[in-house]
Parts: sequence; structure tokens; C-alpha cells
Amino acid sequence: MSISREELIDILTVVSFLVHSEREIHQSEKKVLFATFKAVSITPEEQERIKSNTSLEEMLKNIKSSEAKHALIELMALVAAADGVFEEEERVIIKKIMKRIDVDDDHPYFDDDNLDVKSVRANVGKILNSFKTLSS
Repeated sequence: MSISREELIDILTVVSFLVHSEREIHQSEKKVLFATFKAVSITPEEQERIKSNTSLEEMLKNIKSSEAKHALIELMALVAAADGVFEEEERVIIKKIMKRIDVDDDHPYFDDDNLDVKSVRANVGKILNSFKTLSS
């Protein structure tokens, strides 16, 4: 997988937005986000950019390559499955983002409007390792 560092930062910003969309942030979701930051060697400056970016629409416009779109969906699925429950807010946001970036609803981790939490959790290592290769 090959995406630009800018796309990677935008992906992580979108996923950070997803994590913070619920009233309560689950520790497991934070752990996944921080594990991803570590896997791709996010710098303190990049972390500040992620925190300060407030336009979801702008971030999504910058995610153009099919590899980046795929990585975004994988990471959103991983974060949404982290606590073992696919919350309604997560479902709504992920579906809107998938539509916005023109990703079909037939993604392997999604069945109808549900996330296959078991399948995502079984692939945690694979998903995180794919992000490690992005930063190489």
C-alpha cells in the first residue's frame, strides 16, 4: 500500500474525529488510535495538526487514492470494533464517510448496516501492520 504522508495524516484525523464523536471515549478505542499513531511514527507536530483540523469535509477531499480510502475504512472499522460494540453514532458517521469518499457498502467488514466486529477483531494485527508499511 502506498499513500502520501498527507493522506495518512488526514486518515488519522478522520478516525480521531470518529473516536471523539461519541459522548464517551472508550479506552479500547483510544488504545487503537495510539497504536496506529505509534505504528506510523506520528510526530508531535503531526499530532497537533490532527488535533487542530476541524473540517471533516476538507480532510475527506484530501483522501483521494483508492489505497488511502481502503486504509481509512479499515481503520474506522478497527476503532469502531475496539470496544466490541458498533454504536449507532459510529454506524451513521462511517456510512456517511463511505458514501462521501465513494466506497461501496459491500466492504468485507460490513454486512448490510452492521460491522462484523468479530472479523475486524480477528484482523487487528493485519490492519495495524498494513499501517506500519505505510510509514516505511
